[in-house]
Amino acid sequence: MIPSEHDIIELVDMIWSTTLGFEIHAVHDANRQDWKLPAVEAQIHIVGTWRGAVVLHTSQALAARVARRMFNLGGEPPTPEDMQDAFGEIANITGGNIKGLLSAGNAHLSLPAVVQGLDYAVRVTGSEQIARVEFLCEGEPLVVTVLKADGPASDRVATRSSDRRRDPARAPS
Repeated sequence: MIPSEHDIIELVDMIWSTTLGFEIHAVHDANRQDWKLPAVEAQIHIVGTWRGAVVLHTSQALAARVARRMFNLGGEPPTPEDMQDAFGEIANITGGNIKGLLSAGNAHLSLPAVVQGLDYAVRVTGSEQIARVEFLCEGEPLVVTVLKADGPASDRVATRSSDRRRDPARAPS
């Protein structure tokens, strides 16, 4: 089953409210917000009877809030590693829940891969976007994208540095 926009909205809302205590709202094209850079992106790959990836993309400001809440840092600023670990864990929880919708058979999650900065591009080669939902959380953007892999498992991940200011959550075609 391909997750619907409604499925993703319900899962993400449940995860962010129960795990972090944050309110999150889906944003539709008419309400699209400008991106604030630098950004943080986390990917979880799903392999098995269904193959693909779940990608979460947000601002560094929201990733910092996630780390402060998850690690109970209070007003102390999180380190880049704190932000990457916390956002990677949220991606892991999100990927696991989406995996449950996608695969009735045998499937496994990868470890999270997290990238952070101003000038980068991450691409999941040999995949197509099957779902994408944009959210706002505490005034900051979050995009959840589900990619379905085509082709052999060894032709999945390629990372290169590039300017991502035009479309921070673009999926390869």
